[in-house]
This record gives sequence, C-alpha cells and structure tokens, in this order.
Amino acid sequence: MRRLLILSTVLLAWLTIAAAAMLPGSIQTALIPATTKPLPKNIAIIDRRGPLLIIYSENPNYVRNLYQSGVKLVLPARKKTCLALQKT
Repeated sequence: MRRLLILSTVLLAWLTIAAAAMLPGSIQTALIPATTKPLPKNIAIIDRRGPLLIIYSENPNYVRNLYQSGVKLVLPARKKTCLALQKT
C-alpha cells in the first residue's frame, strides 16, 4: 500500500509539472533530459548541465511540440526560482 501511495504521489507531481509547462507562452526557457532525437524547429540548446539540456524558444507552443517529438519531461527553467539553472 505504501509503495502505491509513493508511486501515485510521484506520478501526480510529474503530471502537474508537465501540465503547468504546457501552458502557452508561460516559459521561454526549459530543462529537458538530453536526447539524441532531433528537436522541433525554433528550439535552441543554450546549455548542458550533466544529463540535462537547457533549451530556449520564442514559439509559445514549443513545450507541446517537445512532448509530441518524444521528450518525456519538460521543466521550466526560470531565473530566481528553484529551477534557476541559467547562467547569470
């Protein structure tokens, strides 16, 4: 029962983050796992942090396009937040 509760909590957290990241125009910079698949058009890789890529796009639907291209997780990477992974 405990294992199911932990798994459900992790899944709910992941879905919440994914849904928030898909809001159009909400973020321009995001963090994704490194991939060998080609990224959609109008997306630039601006940095790499270990197994993660920091990407940038001015297209408001780029997060949706990333998920459609097979990226499993997209996290917002904003300055002055817990995900502030950009160089200042």
